[in-house]
Amino acid sequence: MLIGTTLAVLLLGMAMPATQAQTLPFVPPSYTAEYRAQKMGLSVVARITLTREGERLRYRARVRPTGMLSWVRNDEIIEQSILRLTPAGLRSEEYLYSHTGASRDRRTEIRFDWEALKAGGSHNGRAFELDIPDRAIDRFALQLSMIHDVWSGQREFTETIVERNRIRTYEFTVGEPETIDTPMGAVEAIPVTRYNEERDTTVSTWFAPRLNYLPVRLEQLEDGERLVLTIQSVEWHDSR
Repeated sequence: MLIGTTLAVLLLGMAMPATQAQTLPFVPPSYTAEYRAQKMGLSVVARITLTREGERLRYRARVRPTGMLSWVRNDEIIEQSILRLTPAGLRSEEYLYSHTGASRDRRTEIRFDWEALKAGGSHNGRAFELDIPDRAIDRFALQLSMIHDVWSGQREFTETIVERNRIRTYEFTVGEPETIDTPMGAVEAIPVTRYNEERDTTVSTWFAPRLNYLPVRLEQLEDGERLVLTIQSVEWHDSR
């Protein structure tokens, strides 16, 4: 299985004092960031972009193999969330996941109806509809919500997400700041960890306040194997 499913776990930020009252969720200015993961000499690159379209956000990732891996695999993963900013929090409106080039293409599409508290769509060609709680987001937008939680100073928090055709609730723990080495230099970042007991998997993400709380490192530990994704560059699109 290509690393792309794990790489989808990233994103976000912008710094303001956590004590300042906000009517809307804290989200970053528009940006494009590039991340790279390497394993056994093979590498994958993820390019993540956040753009504002009025009151809506478009959050998009493109993941592809590079180097020697690109000679034998032509996979491409696109993951996208379209969200709306509201006083009640981030509202997912549309979600797309597309993995092409593999032995079997995969595709998930979801639309959210917040008045009816329903989410419906298709997963690999099979239709589904779910009842959703008032505070739930799609799995890619999870990172934007995490950024707000870290920025606001929370030490522990939970997130409920619509993941493919089911609903999951994750628990997160926030650690003390650490220094993380990146190609952009050393940065101080706040680790956030989630343990998946069902799969015996630990996922940690480090958010850097100096870089508007953008994640600078993602680490997944599963079955004794460690996968690390590190930021390579970031470009801010506007001055907000």
